[in-house]
Amino acid sequence: MDKFMDKLIGVSAKLASNKVLNIIQSAFMLMMPISMIGGFAALFNGIGVEAYQAFITSVGIKSILSVIYQWTIGMIAIYLSFLVAYRFAETYKCAKSNIAVGLISLVCFLIVTPFVVPEDPYGAASLPMSWLGASGMFSAIVISFVVGNIFRLCTKYNLAIKLPEQVPPMISAQFTALIPAALSMIFFGIINNIFAGTSFGCFHQMIYSIISTPLHAVGSNVFGLWILTVVLYGLWFCGIHGGMTVGPIIMMLFMQLQMENMTAYQAGQPLPNMLAGDSLSIGTGSIAMIVAALIVCKSESCKSISRFGFIPAFFGVDEPVYFGMPMIMNPMFFIPWVIGAPTITVFGTHILKVLGLLSYSTCTGGQNAANLPFFVGNMMNYGVGGLIWGCIIFALVVLMYMPFVKAYDKQMLAQEETNK
Repeated sequence: MDKFMDKLIGVSAKLASNKVLNIIQSAFMLMMPISMIGGFAALFNGIGVEAYQAFITSVGIKSILSVIYQWTIGMIAIYLSFLVAYRFAETYKCAKSNIAVGLISLVCFLIVTPFVVPEDPYGAASLPMSWLGASGMFSAIVISFVVGNIFRLCTKYNLAIKLPEQVPPMISAQFTALIPAALSMIFFGIINNIFAGTSFGCFHQMIYSIISTPLHAVGSNVFGLWILTVVLYGLWFCGIHGGMTVGPIIMMLFMQLQMENMTAYQAGQPLPNMLAGDSLSIGTGSIAMIVAALIVCKSESCKSISRFGFIPAFFGVDEPVYFGMPMIMNPMFFIPWVIGAPTITVFGTHILKVLGLLSYSTCTGGQNAANLPFFVGNMMNYGVGGLIWGCIIFALVVLMYMPFVKAYDKQMLAQEETNK
């Protein structure tokens, strides 16, 4: 058992310290204000009640929400192309100006984005919005890493314009970026020219077809989501931050599907993806166990820890109970925490969707609702049906926890009696 634990800790530590995953995850975290505001705009814009839609249209609210959505979530690839490269530069220290790396990545993203040239010689060219949103996410990430590595190689081999020390650092940093910037733009200019003559038509379409389509197939598998969720809580059971380790992988697999659902929802169209890495929430890990403990526990230690941890867990902070009960490395909670809860939430949500009792997720809550009470996220993602079924799923998980919590409480009662 000890050898297995050592290997598991080693593997998870490597995943958690993986620079590629950390760069992507931190880029999404930097984008949180944009994604959160865009998510709420999509939520309020897509509520399917005729009277409500008529009202927000008549007073001009709908057009405002649509514009906000379009320039937040609808332009997510643009922002990623800058932020991923920016975080790459911060991580690898490959440029004097991290912002310069982000800006060059953004320019390279636009270089490979096909634009429509008007027949009128005095007209303005236009960019297709489709590649600036969710469909262009993967190519934005690829471009960011390519540009970052060009800067990294130039730094390694001292390919830079060096100015005298008397020149202000801000000016010097920009001149240092000239050679890698030129190489990046020339490279993607050639790439754009090459793919314009292929059946793909553009670099974005190639990346979308080769990377996005297989990920779409993997992400559409409910068993894959279940396995990832079990691994996430299994790592937490071992005392390893499951969200930091598995979270970036889940994000990579499902983010595009979530963006597609959100876009369709705010536009009033049918949601395309039944499974988008989503399931009805029962909180972030410990709240169901705490409620079960508050109902059945008689030992002073279990009751006091449950009372102390209830409010933090209600808002997504589980560590007081994870380490205080403890749930971590406690064999009594392995089955309900690691196996039972993911099975009920993932497969229960999927069955409800198949039966037509629960709508597809609009994904307007997503990670933005992670620190809100679980029923708020369910309401945001699935509407009233999510609120109702989420509470039912939560009640089932609490019932599942009860015999395990009661057994642990019995042990603690005996220990307290012995210590008297």
